[in-house]
Amino acid sequence: MPLDDKTVISVRFGELWLRGRNRNHYIKMLLDNMNERLSGEDVSIAREYDRVLIKAGSPSDTDMERIKSKLSTVFGISRFETARMTKPDLPSIKKLAGSIISNFDNGSIIRIQSHRSYKQHEFNSIDIVRELDGIVRKKGIIRSNKGFTHELNVNVTKDSAFISMESLKGAGGLPSGSSGRAVILLSGGIDSPVAAWYAIKRGMYPIYVHMHGYRNNDEKALDKINCIAEKLKEYSLHYRIYFMPSHLFQIAALKSGRNETVLMKHFMLLLAQKIAEKERAELIYTGDCLGQVASQTSANLLAESQGIKYPIIRPLAGFDKEEIISIAKRIGTYDLSLQPYLDVCSINAKNPTTSASQKKIKQLAKESGMGRIAAKTVKISKALDA
Repeated sequence: MPLDDKTVISVRFGELWLRGRNRNHYIKMLLDNMNERLSGEDVSIAREYDRVLIKAGSPSDTDMERIKSKLSTVFGISRFETARMTKPDLPSIKKLAGSIISNFDNGSIIRIQSHRSYKQHEFNSIDIVRELDGIVRKKGIIRSNKGFTHELNVNVTKDSAFISMESLKGAGGLPSGSSGRAVILLSGGIDSPVAAWYAIKRGMYPIYVHMHGYRNNDEKALDKINCIAEKLKEYSLHYRIYFMPSHLFQIAALKSGRNETVLMKHFMLLLAQKIAEKERAELIYTGDCLGQVASQTSANLLAESQGIKYPIIRPLAGFDKEEIISIAKRIGTYDLSLQPYLDVCSINAKNPTTSASQKKIKQLAKESGMGRIAAKTVKISKALDA
């Protein structure tokens, strides 16, 4: 269905509609994000009561599939559909729906759904379905909610009625940036990009921290991390990333033995905390999955987190690996994560402990000057904006 002066893309808010007094703030951020995502497209975007309408400037030049693809990654959108517009009265709805139904073959099975957002009209949703049912029967079409081959959705607002043949699921969540800032520990693996995606989905502006094992922050190999961050930009629109060399930590942690892995995670959280202070972020996100590797046992998570002032969010804690891989493939980060890369986790202790003592980690951190080393590492870090 091409966009024309009577055809629009109707975008629904979902949970944003339940935000009470903050509703308009969230919807404004969604509109801003949609305008930025569709920048360069010859369309207009405007709010109408409980939805956003996208209209084409030049219908013949508008690529519907490209627009729908862009909308599918905008958090805050519950559903969107290509719809025909008409007046919000029964005769107009019946006339437009009849012209659409006339294209269906005799014996087709159709499901008809109706919703009236504006309750002050003199007719209701049942009246709409009753009127359309008469058209369907005359055409020899079967109306059923099971085994249907066609679907007709009628939505009525105060000023317009919308009739659509498709309803596509949006990305859901909250508009990017609407929940504040989060520092996200981003590695070259599969898990942390998925954790980042969940942070962005709940409206966080992402500030990535990546600790690497290369000689400097300009190593060509770091392009893999940039590629992952750029892929996630499809959902976040903007981000900031800090590259942190690990050599100062490696020198300081030489005598930590089997505790090196946990000490390194504690060090990463110290880096994240310092960046959170600098960037005025409220949360720290990690890709930890409970019990997946040695550093992610309950005892080690407790030991490495001690002394960190910011809430640490672990959205993947209850996932198994196959679930995480499935999401990584869906959001497009999986193949990027499989590219060869010298991850800093591969250069620390062999046979790491799975039950680190909080007291021991605290002692090692103090003796090796982890706080001081973290401050020095932040000073020699490199930040990029996108």
